Amino acid sequence: MNYKYNILFIFSFILMVASCEKDDDTTSIQVPENDRTEQQAIDNDSLIVYLNTHYYNSSVVNSLENPTMEDLIISELLDGETLPTNTSLLINDVQTMITTYLEVEYVYYILKIKQGDGEYSPNFTDAIRVSYNGFLSDGTVFAQSAFQQPIELTSTIQGWNRVFPQFNVSNSFTSNVDGTVSFEGSGMGAMFLPSGLSYFSTYKSGIPTYSNLMYKFELLQAESRDHDLDNIPSHMEISQSNDSDLLIDTDEDLFLNFLDSDDDGDGTATASEIKIDTYSDMTLEGLQTILDAIELMSNQFISPISTLPDGTFTANIITLVDDNGNGIPNYLDVTESDTIE
Repeated sequence: MNYKYNILFIFSFILMVASCEKDDDTTSIQVPENDRTEQQAIDNDSLIVYLNTHYYNSSVVNSLENPTMEDLIISELLDGETLPTNTSLLINDVQTMITTYLEVEYVYYILKIKQGDGEYSPNFTDAIRVSYNGFLSDGTVFAQSAFQQPIELTSTIQGWNRVFPQFNVSNSFTSNVDGTVSFEGSGMGAMFLPSGLSYFSTYKSGIPTYSNLMYKFELLQAESRDHDLDNIPSHMEISQSNDSDLLIDTDEDLFLNFLDSDDDGDGTATASEIKIDTYSDMTLEGLQTILDAIELMSNQFISPISTLPDGTFTANIITLVDDNGNGIPNYLDVTESDTIE
């Protein structure tokens, strides 16, 4: 449908403008696009060459309990050189991943040094706190950042919202006297992305068009997002069966579900088509005890715990009601528009 491709153009433009490097405020320049399938083949050949000619200090970094970006050293193996001891070629240790984006099958690669000791793995619509170092295949560093304000995965390059959900966050942090924060057990690794999952034909300062991008990173924290404030987490309003597809618009009203307060367009707000039960306690431990005692049904989930101004801890049990029993929750079913009491 033409409407979807109009949305696609607008949304893709927004993603191109919204850089995952928040400190980069330079102007982006768009050039005519190459065929994505042909460019993916070129990009993957280049990535394979890179992974076959670069190695990392595997013995050292894999022996560390809490490895950091600085611990991971990637070096080029020049012609005639012998692979140093206690190192590994990247091609031997990376995970080969395949995803579909804009109807093109993309291959990208992940070097997983540490999964992350925290229990939470971010969804592709979450906000994350991450330290990262971005570089080109020739080693040129185009971006680096330490712990910062949350970065919305819905506003980053496509590779990010595919890679970070495959890691876990840290399991603890400490506020230091100098104002810094130290994290323990963070997810840590590197990603190697084709241009089609990064900026593709968009030129950005320090990043030529059609550049494959590499990142070393530490995944510190993540926060679930409900972008349209309808009490349904954004990742539940769009498709994950199509590899992190944000472009789901159930009622075809040009508002994507995760930004639409009435997903099915039946005239009843999504927030009124679900059942919300609120639980509170003056202590976090007390609320957690209450929540742990609740046996959730398959159509229920617990919202993130929040703190009220009076210090009370609160969370909601959300029930996805399906009044007509057709397997489609009310908020996505145009044939069911009753308001939940």
